[in-house]
Amino acid sequence: MNIKGAIFDLDGTLTDSMYIWQQAPVDLVRRYGGDPPEDLARDLKEMGRREAAEYLRERFALSATPEELMDTLNDLVTEEYRSRVPMKPGADKLLSRLAERNIPCCIATASEVFQARSAMERLGLWKYFRFAVSCVRYGGKTRPDIYLEAARRLGTPPAETVVFEDALHAARTAHEAGFRVCGVWDTSAQEDQAALETLADWYVRDLGDWAP
Repeated sequence: MNIKGAIFDLDGTLTDSMYIWQQAPVDLVRRYGGDPPEDLARDLKEMGRREAAEYLRERFALSATPEELMDTLNDLVTEEYRSRVPMKPGADKLLSRLAERNIPCCIATASEVFQARSAMERLGLWKYFRFAVSCVRYGGKTRPDIYLEAARRLGTPPAETVVFEDALHAARTAHEAGFRVCGVWDTSAQEDQAALETLADWYVRDLGDWAP
């Protein structure tokens, strides 16, 4: 198959960092006096950051503005990206192979661009990416805008661009927009893995195993 470009999700795909997003919403709500359930992240998984902030503000009657909630959330998670999040297995091997084939790569993430770059620089992987784009600017992954913008900037058509995603809703969005999809296993979404494997063109547990 002729693949000319690659778009990578960050959390749960390139980095084993979904633990951040499991805990951060709970800590955020508690900081502002709310009493959230421990599985709060489940309710937010398909939302963009602003949508999630507005939802939390309304559901828990928080006094903070959506902007304040988003800023506080950034403070809670940025140090994890800068200092601790580990790489998903095989990411370095796959990115090296794509570079050898001159296939351009980018990141499309729900996190901030600077957070993605910070993690990739620490892990020695940023050199493989031309740029990163964020749902903060282009909207959540229930719509294809972020993938279409990434492909436009890569200069590759969707049908010849592979999207690497661990989340079923994001993989479905990319698939419906005409992209090739590689599903990536992650423990944070075990209930979706069977459906993800069925939907995707490829499905891997270790990124180093992917071969078009």
